[in-house]
Amino acid sequence: MRTDPIEAARFYLDGLASLHLRHRVPEAEVAQVLRQSPPIEYNAGQTIFRQGEPADAALLVVNGELLVFVSGPEGERVLGTIGPWDVVGETALYAPDHPRSASVRASRDSTCLVITREMLKDGHANGVVAALEYHLLHTLSHRIRVTNNALHGAWRELEAGGTSTTREEAK
Repeated sequence: MRTDPIEAARFYLDGLASLHLRHRVPEAEVAQVLRQSPPIEYNAGQTIFRQGEPADAALLVVNGELLVFVSGPEGERVLGTIGPWDVVGETALYAPDHPRSASVRASRDSTCLVITREMLKDGHANGVVAALEYHLLHTLSHRIRVTNNALHGAWRELEAGGTSTTREEAK
């Protein structure tokens, strides 16, 4: 049995605001966001974003699971999965002139909210939008930390194998 997408999204947004703002927001603010961004349901196997396409929005997963992957000459390479409370496609909100860097496909039936730049720009007085912005910044900072740790690990691995080149050696 599938949960009512509107009720699931309402619960999600109220919880997100409570988490990031430390208080509940008026129902009218939740309703305003749901009018701007009604929940969208995706079926398992449905492609949502394609690598290289123009990017104009991000998704917040209310329930379900999305698979993030890149395509290359050797096929698909899975970058990870995105589940409830996660964001995908957030680069579109801050670097709108860049195409999608990866594809996204629903690996299970999923419900998502679409977040646009216009929603963030126009919703400055809405507590739910403020909580979404906080959540987006938290997501971006987390992904930067994960990427930095992976780079440091790769550098240590290269140095341990003796294949690292210093700047002086490269000249």
